[in-house]
Amino acid sequence: MTCPFSNPRGLFQDLATSRGYPGFEYSESLGGHVISRYEDIISVLDRPDVFSSRPTVPDFPPPVKPIFAGKVPEKGTLLAWDNPDHDRLRRSVAGFFVPRKLQRFEPLLRATAHDLVDDFVANGRVEIKNNFALPLPLRTIVAVAGLDPARWKWIGQCLSLFGGITNADNDVPIQQKVKDVVDLHDYVASVIEERRKDRRDDLISHIWNERDAGNVEMTDFEHLGMIPGLLLAGHETTTNVLSMGLSHLLAKNLWKKATESDESRGAAIEELLRYESAITGMRRKVTKKTTVGSTIFHPGEMLFVAYNSGSRDITKFDNPDELDLGRRSKTQHLGFGRGIHACLGAPFARLLLRTELAVLQERLPNLSLLTPYDEVQYLHVHEGRGPVAVEIAWDPLPVERMLNRPKVSVAGSTVKIPLHRQDQEMNIAATEMATSDIMLLTLQPSNGNSLPKWTPGAHIDLAVGNLGHRQYSLCSDPSVRSTFQVAVLKEENGTGGSKHIHDTTVQGGKILIKGPRNNFAFKPGDRKTIFVAGGIGITPMKPMAALAAARGLDYQLVYLGKTRADMAFVEELAKTHGNRLNVWAADEHGGQRFDLASFFAAEDTSGLKVYSCGPEALLGGLEAVLSSAPPDTLRVERLANAAVAVDAKNESFEVVLGRSGKSLTVPKDRTLLDVINDAGAGMMSTCNKGLCGTCEVRVLEGVPEHRDAVLTPAERAEGTSIMACVSRCKGKRLVLDLW
Repeated sequence: MTCPFSNPRGLFQDLATSRGYPGFEYSESLGGHVISRYEDIISVLDRPDVFSSRPTVPDFPPPVKPIFAGKVPEKGTLLAWDNPDHDRLRRSVAGFFVPRKLQRFEPLLRATAHDLVDDFVANGRVEIKNNFALPLPLRTIVAVAGLDPARWKWIGQCLSLFGGITNADNDVPIQQKVKDVVDLHDYVASVIEERRKDRRDDLISHIWNERDAGNVEMTDFEHLGMIPGLLLAGHETTTNVLSMGLSHLLAKNLWKKATESDESRGAAIEELLRYESAITGMRRKVTKKTTVGSTIFHPGEMLFVAYNSGSRDITKFDNPDELDLGRRSKTQHLGFGRGIHACLGAPFARLLLRTELAVLQERLPNLSLLTPYDEVQYLHVHEGRGPVAVEIAWDPLPVERMLNRPKVSVAGSTVKIPLHRQDQEMNIAATEMATSDIMLLTLQPSNGNSLPKWTPGAHIDLAVGNLGHRQYSLCSDPSVRSTFQVAVLKEENGTGGSKHIHDTTVQGGKILIKGPRNNFAFKPGDRKTIFVAGGIGITPMKPMAALAAARGLDYQLVYLGKTRADMAFVEELAKTHGNRLNVWAADEHGGQRFDLASFFAAEDTSGLKVYSCGPEALLGGLEAVLSSAPPDTLRVERLANAAVAVDAKNESFEVVLGRSGKSLTVPKDRTLLDVINDAGAGMMSTCNKGLCGTCEVRVLEGVPEHRDAVLTPAERAEGTSIMACVSRCKGKRLVLDLW
C-alpha cells in the first residue's frame, strides 16, 4: 500500500479521500496539514494575515548566500511577501495584466506559435510539451517582460536552478549554474537601468511608469526582484495546463468541441483549469491561534492548501470528476488560486492558452493522442502538477499546404516600440512662489526649438533626481510654443518629489521632462460647462476655463480652498473670468465646506459637462452628487490614486444588465460579482480581491466606486469599467454591458 500523495496518478483519489476525513491529516510529502475541502480552502486564502505565505518560500542555501548578496534578491517572488509589502509591490504590475490591455500581445503570441509549429508540422507527430507548450510561453514572457527574446533558452536554463521546468543540463557544474543566476540578474538589472530613460511597451517599463507616477514606492532592488520570479511563474502554468489539457481533450474526444470557436476555447480552458490545474496547492504557515472548520491550529503549524482538491469538491461542483465543457457553475474554480496570492499572470495565461488551442487546431488536422492516456507519466506530487511528456499525432498535409500558414502581423506587439517620448532637457527660465507652498516654474527648451503642441488638461513629467518622475498639469497658454508653466505644491508628507523640486530648482538651472500627454482632454458641454477646482487642482482647470472664455461658451469656474492665501492665481482668474468665477475660501465661511449638493441642485444636467481636479473628498462628493446625471457628465482628474478605507461602508444598489435589461439588487453584504454570477453572467475572478483584473466589465451608466488596485487614476476617472469582485456603486444604480 502506497502512502497518500506519493503516487501522482492517484492524486485526485487521495484528495477525495482527504475531503471525506474529519479534520486535516498531515502529509510529510506535502509538508503540512492538507486543506482539501472548498470552504476550508477559501477560509485559509481569505485570511492572509493569519496564514502567511512568506515563511514557505525557502531561504538561499548558506553556500550561495555570500555569492548572491546584493545581486540576487532573496525571496524575490510575490509569494514571499505578506502585506503590506505584497500589495505595494503587486500594485506596480497589476495594471499591466488587465485582460483588455494584454490583448495587444496576441499577434506576438500567435506568430510565435506558428513559428514553433513550422519546425515540426511536416513530421506528423511531436512531443508537445517540450517542443511547443514550454518554449512558447517562455519565449513570449521574456519578450513581454522587456528582455531579448533571442536569449530565452539561456534565461530558461538559469531559472531551472530555482525549480523551473526547463530541462536542466546535468553536465553543467553547480558553480556554473550559480554563476548563471548571478549573470541573469546582472542582465535584468542592466535592462531595468536602460528602461529608466528608454521606455518601451514592456513590463519593466510599466513598473518604471508606475514608480514615476508615484503610484508605488519601491527600490531598484525590489524592481529587480520582481522580474525573474514573474518569468518563472509566467511559463510554468501554461506549459503544464496545455500539456495535460491536450491529453484530456484528445482522449475524451472533446478536441473538436473545445476548439470550434473562441468562445468554446475560453470555456474549455476554464473547465480544464478546474478539472486539473497546474497548481496542486500552496503551503501556508499559521501565525496566530485560529480555527479552520472545527479544527484548532497553533502558530508555527504548516498547512498545504490543495487548490486541485477544492475544484473537485462535490459540494460545490456537480459531477466534479467529469470534464464537462458545457459546465456553468456559480462557484469559482481554484485553478489559479484565490486571494492576494492568486496567480498574477492568470489573464496572460488565459490569452496564451486560447491562442495555443487556436493555432494547433488550425495547423494540425485530425489531431490524436499518441501517448496512451493511462500511461501519461506525471512529475512527482508537489506544489506544481504536470506531465513528463505528451506525444500527439496528426495527418500530415502536402508540404505547400502545411507551410502555407496565415500571415500574422505583430505590429503593436513588439517590445521594441517606444511607448513614451525621451527625456527633454529644459532651461528653468523663471521660478516664482505663487503662494507660500506653491512654486510656479517657467520652462524653455534648451535646444531653442518650439515646444510640442498641447491642449488643456495635458501634463508633463518632471525628473526628480533618484526619485524618478512626477506628473504636473500644464497651466500656461497652449498657444505659447516657447514655454511651459507648471505649479508645484510642496507636500511635506508626500513621496518626496515636490520637496526635491522646491529644494533644488533655481532660475537658470536645468531640468528633464517627458511629454506632454493628455489623459484629461477638454470637451465642453453642449449647453454649459462647470469647472470645479480644489486647491492645486486649479492647474488643469486654468487653461480649460481660459479656452471656454475665448470661445464665448457658457461656463462657470468654482475654485475651492482652505484660505485665499493658499490659493494660486486668484487675482489672474478674477480678471479673466469676472462673475463667472466663484472663489470659496473655507476660512471666510467659518471653516464651512462648499455645499456641492445645493449648488448642483439648481443646475439642469442635460447638456452639462463638469470637469474637476482636487482632493479625493471633493471628487468623491461630486461623483455622489452627480450619480444620477446623464453618463459622461462628470470628468475628474485625481491628484493621487483613490483609496477606499478597509472599513468602507457598503450600501445596497441596483445593477442593470444592459443587454437584457434584467435588474438585480446588490445587497450590502454581497459583492457585485456574486450577484451577477447568480444571475448567470458566468464571470471569472481569479483573486476576488481586486488585484488581477479578470472580472473587469464595461460600465454603461452610473458611477463606480473603485476599490481595486488595477485601474490607473485616468481609467478610474473615465468610469467606463469596474472590477466586479470588490468595487461597488457611488449612488443607487449601475448599468453594465452584460446579458
